[in-house]
Amino acid sequence: MSLLEQLVQKCAEADLELIFTKVGIKAENIHADNHQHLKEVTLAQWLLESARATSHLAVNANNFAGLKWREPEMNGFATAINIKVPSEPETVNFCKFESLDNFIKGYWRFLTRPHYKGVEEHTNTPQIFIEFLKNKGYAGDPHYVSKVMRLLPEAQQLLATTRGATITLVPAQLQVTRVPKEVEAGQNFRIAGVASPQDKGKVLAIKIDNQFPADGVPIGEDGKWLFDFVFHEAGDRTMQISTGSQTVEINIKAVTAGNVQDTEEISKPLGSIVINLTKSVGLGVVNNNPGEVKAVKQRLRDLGYTWVGNLDSVTIDTGTVKAIKLFQSIINGRSTIQADGRIDVNEFTHRWLQAANAPRWIAMPPSDPVIGFVNFEREQTHDNHDFGTHWLADTILAIAKDYQSSHRDSHAHAAPFVINDVSVPHGGDTPDHAGHETGLMCDVLLPKQGGSFGGINWFDANFDRSATRALLKSIHKQKLVRAVFFNDTILRGEKLCTFDHGHDNHIHFEINPPVRI
Repeated sequence: MSLLEQLVQKCAEADLELIFTKVGIKAENIHADNHQHLKEVTLAQWLLESARATSHLAVNANNFAGLKWREPEMNGFATAINIKVPSEPETVNFCKFESLDNFIKGYWRFLTRPHYKGVEEHTNTPQIFIEFLKNKGYAGDPHYVSKVMRLLPEAQQLLATTRGATITLVPAQLQVTRVPKEVEAGQNFRIAGVASPQDKGKVLAIKIDNQFPADGVPIGEDGKWLFDFVFHEAGDRTMQISTGSQTVEINIKAVTAGNVQDTEEISKPLGSIVINLTKSVGLGVVNNNPGEVKAVKQRLRDLGYTWVGNLDSVTIDTGTVKAIKLFQSIINGRSTIQADGRIDVNEFTHRWLQAANAPRWIAMPPSDPVIGFVNFEREQTHDNHDFGTHWLADTILAIAKDYQSSHRDSHAHAAPFVINDVSVPHGGDTPDHAGHETGLMCDVLLPKQGGSFGGINWFDANFDRSATRALLKSIHKQKLVRAVFFNDTILRGEKLCTFDHGHDNHIHFEINPPVRI
């Protein structure tokens, strides 16, 4: 067995909870669901650092991560070895480990150094973990994160092989990963996807309705691409996205604002409201009109953005700006906060603020056994990602009802529909996710055979693929759903989900804003 094969085997067998406890990492702050992708991303990191277990440090010191000697943390886990490596101008003391087991323990011990304080709160996805290490100075290479992430599929494949599973890596082809089904004419919306990393730097060709070319879109270093677009005319619209010989065609319905009917699944809106503005309100506006400021703050508070501040105050304070930016990011379908914090007269934000179906900010629905729904997030005390838009809450309940009637009614022992993270109480940044800032995205725990859920990966023996297939179909039935990420190769082949790093152990789905009414 080669050194690399031995490393992979030890990594697969490692009990991270025991290791965390032994080295001084707060195991209770790292959810068990995160252990598998932590193994995958650290193995990817070690593949990079050790040139796939061929470097001098790997071969002669069982050091696959380029760990330098540090006292007192590494005492008892490693010894010092003074050697010259290509990345250093002089000889340096590095860690030497007596065994592969000691290396894995020593790696995590290294991350207990004060420099990496808070690492436990940055383990929810592979990218968040590696970005945390990079930002703390683990590596000086500006492209370190993307280099590690490019090796993640290889690491996943190596680990899966040790368990008798086979993972089909991400196909090197053009794919759309986020696209709305219906938009308002005049509404800005976003389309995103992936191409082969070999196409990085190339430009996608975009054609509308098979005749109108749009500006080209560059493909990023990691193969990802995205662009914003607006249809100015209503109708059934077609968009072709091409690179080389590959073309993807998508269909989007553009409708006139107000030309949409609520379904019985959608909560009754608060009703439209008139907010008369004579000038802009918000960030950067000189001499905001006092009465108009109060009207805007009252509307936002009524919609659930309760941190707007004192309603009797005419000050545009931090809370008011934060609420406006969140509201703007929501109505533009963003996954992160991207907004100017300014409401201009009769423009997009102003129109949405007056809309009957303006996004309310609420806690997600409680568990309901009648429809086979479990809000697992409400049962957790170590985080608070249970808030989002009423659009998402309505979609969640609609999924639960459809999954119950289409599958669980005829499969009594199937697991319920179980949600986990949405967004934090006031929206915005969360260390647990790269997105999840605007209450438009939701994580779903995987069904297990026998009716339980969570704590597994799609390639585990007790994963219930039949229940998951039915659940994904229920998700796709919802008109607002724009993206579903999950890495099961079989269900991906059935076009029920798309690949994204860190989605072996849960489903992630996103919704788009509805058409304004």
